Amino acid sequence: MDRSVQEACPNNCKQIYGGNTLLGRGETNCLAKDKLVAFLENKVTFNVGISAFYQANYKILEEFLSESQQNQELVSYFLYISEPQVVKEIIESFSAKTLANLFRTDYYTFLAIRESMHKEKREKNIFKVKSYRYWAYLNFQKVCNVIVYLVRESNEPELACQFLVILPSVIVSNIRDYTGFSPEEEKTLYRALGDAIYELPIQSPKIYDHMLALFADDMEIFIVLSTMEILIRRQEQILDLSEKLIDYTGKNRIDLNIQYIYSELNGLELGSANEILNQLQERQMLSASQKDLVLSFLEKGNLDILKALKIDIIR
Repeated sequence: MDRSVQEACPNNCKQIYGGNTLLGRGETNCLAKDKLVAFLENKVTFNVGISAFYQANYKILEEFLSESQQNQELVSYFLYISEPQVVKEIIESFSAKTLANLFRTDYYTFLAIRESMHKEKREKNIFKVKSYRYWAYLNFQKVCNVIVYLVRESNEPELACQFLVILPSVIVSNIRDYTGFSPEEEKTLYRALGDAIYELPIQSPKIYDHMLALFADDMEIFIVLSTMEILIRRQEQILDLSEKLIDYTGKNRIDLNIQYIYSELNGLELGSANEILNQLQERQMLSASQKDLVLSFLEKGNLDILKALKIDIIR
């Protein structure tokens, strides 16, 4: 309360004003918006500007960024340079409309930057770019709310479909339950993927049968999907077994893990087993040497894996 526009907000200001806002005082007395405006006008330091961003009530931020493109770009910039965990609470407080507006700015900026880069350095997925990873920290229902807004309200399914990449397979496979989409709205979302529509059932195999039924009257999509069944069933087996093994390895000793992984993969086609082992390694459930050990025993069909594991641990 004793601060001026020239001073950074205290670290506990949001908690203090959170209570005052309920009394109708917080938003009127808060200087955060004035500090953000002053920062844009180069009248205060960076520390003052970003402290206002972190400590402002989300309603103040939404009002601020809705007033001009410049304001929105400033909020996007602060999100861009912040750690995702730090801004998670802020973005989850925003409405679906606000998030859609922010994502639109981020996405087209991403496309412009990507276009200026050499092809071999271009990243296809915006969510893999470190500076935009805060989007992946949104809770899944909030992501679905943004998808709904982009499809129903702003008619931008090409933006909405980008979010399918960061949703878990179980949610993608039951997207209607989280969005309330009609069959036509769902088809609009998937068609916006373009050729990538055929990657969706590979990412989320349990959606495959539903997509076949959904596009039964679209012969071009249906025919291509119908030729993918063997691939999809194989991918479903790989993902299901990977999750089973990841769950087990999180609860047991490494020697038991290796024996269990070997027993579950023994008899599986070697290429599929290798893909599962790669996923376990990516999740840091296995080291590179342990992965190679299991793969070697799968290739040779040798059952004395425990003895080899003990030797490997000693080394």
